[in-house]
Amino acid sequence: MLIAVVLNEIKLIVPIIEGATIRIYDSEKSTYEDFENPAIHLKEGRRGAVLKFAEEKGATAFVAPPQTFCELSYEKAKNDGIRFFQLEGIISYEQFVKKIKTNQLGSQTELPENEIAPSF
Repeated sequence: MLIAVVLNEIKLIVPIIEGATIRIYDSEKSTYEDFENPAIHLKEGRRGAVLKFAEEKGATAFVAPPQTFCELSYEKAKNDGIRFFQLEGIISYEQFVKKIKTNQLGSQTELPENEIAPSF
């Protein structure tokens, strides 16, 4: 599975419009590729742009700390069949990989409503 992860400069997983790097992690091969986050240069449609970019790179899942998606991008992700690895807070990339490898974190098809940011 290819999983989109957005990282800040110290490799913490953050909501998709907050980090400078999009990492596409291949959970089967334990490899990844890093890209510049397209949301950095946009004023609107930022979450949707990140979703589109990750999907173009083959991602079928997103790591989702609270406020990762807005209502519009979340609906689009669900309609596209994206799976979510829900995080209760900010963790490091290394912690995420460890949780995946030890089956402490699974993917799901929906996120709690209170973790979705309002669309403006």
